Amino acid sequence: MARISEQSIDQVRQAADIVDVISKYVELKQKGKHFWGLCPFHSDTRATNFCVTPDMGIYKCYACGAGGNCFTFIREQENLEFVDAVKHLAENYNITLDIKGGDSKKFADTKSQIIAIHQIATDYYKEILFSNVGKDALNYLLKERELKKSLIDEFHVGFSPDSYDDLLKLLRSESFSSEAMKLSGLFIQSEKGYYNRFRSRIMFPIHDYRGNVIAFNGRVFNSDHPSKYVNSPETPIYNKSNVFYGIFQNSKHIRETKKIVLVEGQTDLIQLTQAGANYCLAVSGTAFTNGHVNILKRYTNNIYIAFDGDDAGKKAALKCGYILSENAIEPKIITLEDGFDPDDWIRKYGLDTFNQRLSESKGVINTHYNFFSNLNAHGSLSANEFIQECLNEIINIKDPIIREIMIKEVSELTSIDQKNILQVLNDKESRKTNYQNQNNESEVENKPTIKSNLPEKLYDDFIRLCFSKDKKIREFIFTNMNENWLLSNYHKTIYESTYIHLKGESEPAVNVIIDQIENKEIKNKLIELTFDLDKIEPNHLMAVDCIIRLEQHILKNSLTELRDKLKSSDDDFDDNVLEQLNSLEKQISQLKNKYNEQ
Repeated sequence: MARISEQSIDQVRQAADIVDVISKYVELKQKGKHFWGLCPFHSDTRATNFCVTPDMGIYKCYACGAGGNCFTFIREQENLEFVDAVKHLAENYNITLDIKGGDSKKFADTKSQIIAIHQIATDYYKEILFSNVGKDALNYLLKERELKKSLIDEFHVGFSPDSYDDLLKLLRSESFSSEAMKLSGLFIQSEKGYYNRFRSRIMFPIHDYRGNVIAFNGRVFNSDHPSKYVNSPETPIYNKSNVFYGIFQNSKHIRETKKIVLVEGQTDLIQLTQAGANYCLAVSGTAFTNGHVNILKRYTNNIYIAFDGDDAGKKAALKCGYILSENAIEPKIITLEDGFDPDDWIRKYGLDTFNQRLSESKGVINTHYNFFSNLNAHGSLSANEFIQECLNEIINIKDPIIREIMIKEVSELTSIDQKNILQVLNDKESRKTNYQNQNNESEVENKPTIKSNLPEKLYDDFIRLCFSKDKKIREFIFTNMNENWLLSNYHKTIYESTYIHLKGESEPAVNVIIDQIENKEIKNKLIELTFDLDKIEPNHLMAVDCIIRLEQHILKNSLTELRDKLKSSDDDFDDNVLEQLNSLEKQISQLKNKYNEQ
């Protein structure tokens, strides 16, 4: 099993500036020595919750409690294990890792192999497209779809021939592990063995934001296969809810224009990009999710939706719009003519007309009303039915401003008083809450706990003292503290990870200790306790008082237990218990003298 040396991890930790790392996902603004932005880990609406402190190399959200260092952030954002997060950052900062064990000279782990497999497949499919075997598919793209060769190259479009094992044979010659081949998603298992998932299809590679090919979408070509499109299944490197087609090619332009047009398919995106609308992203054959929203928020909140012009496309656009609204984004929906998709539209009318439609785009409620009206064109339009449909979506929106705006729009469109609409919404929420309360089953979570009778504030103060810049304070703690005095799993775990650093010349590095703690809740507790250390000016007397109180708490607990034992004893006098009581009382009375002498 591959293992990265501690020296390499430390090298990456020092090189990876946390502001630089997080800025690739979150727009940060500096205020004093801190950087602030919208938290990517929850539906944040205030850029005063998520704070990054470059001096300490850590971040914290005051709303949801998320916190950590650069490795923690990448793990959470990219859904990676610790080792993979280190590799991710090492690649970004051009650091060669010292990896022990495994075939480190070629592929360090299965995920690396799967990425390499996808790159070989991409190159192979592209080679086939420009060969005699793929000439009909290439001609289709160039002439029927009117795509330029430069765009075909830029998006690495290829062709998979009608073969069951050509790619399989090619990859077997590269000595990949059977596990990586199986997990790649490029093959299907049958009773006769494995065969290619994609056959007789134009291949659209799906890249992550770094440019790695992580999946494919294959469009049927010259085949009677019933499925027009076939997508890669989810794999260790591909989570369809966290990926947009075109993000690698268009992210730079999106940052420049500060807007995104969402489309459904690959050819929609390529056609719009070719026409000059290079700020598009494609959902690419999967349902739009909150995971997608989190990616969009890294770039901008200025979102337009341009799905297909048929009823299915309009419904999908509305659903997408409501999900964005739930996440405090107010999207606009571009309405195309019935039967047109963006690919058709841009080729027939051009970019200027598309931009005009973009400028005429409407909010979710207005688009919903127009769609609802068209569906009811030959019947009586029920205002109540429309309101109920809207409220079933608005009920999921937490942002009070967006809620109020939507309710106002519903009121104006239906001529129903806002107060009445709000009353219906409140009734829906009450029923929903009651239903949840009746059906929620208690779940026992395996989390570290702090008993209510423990001196949590004292424990908090003690941990903060461990990170004092004053070496004398840390050495005093190192010499006198007994870790068993900490009866909270949170604080005891943090202290055990910090203890070895107490006698160092400088204070313990929070961003280093984070990586030594496995439990996420305890990591967040460490961030909470250390994030504002600069506001505290500890001194030696504070440390002495803290140690005295910690030991005193333990001794008093023992004293209480002995007194209870004495009360329950059958004998009038228990000499042994009395002796222990006297000893404890003496220890408590002498505590101050014991430590003040040091």
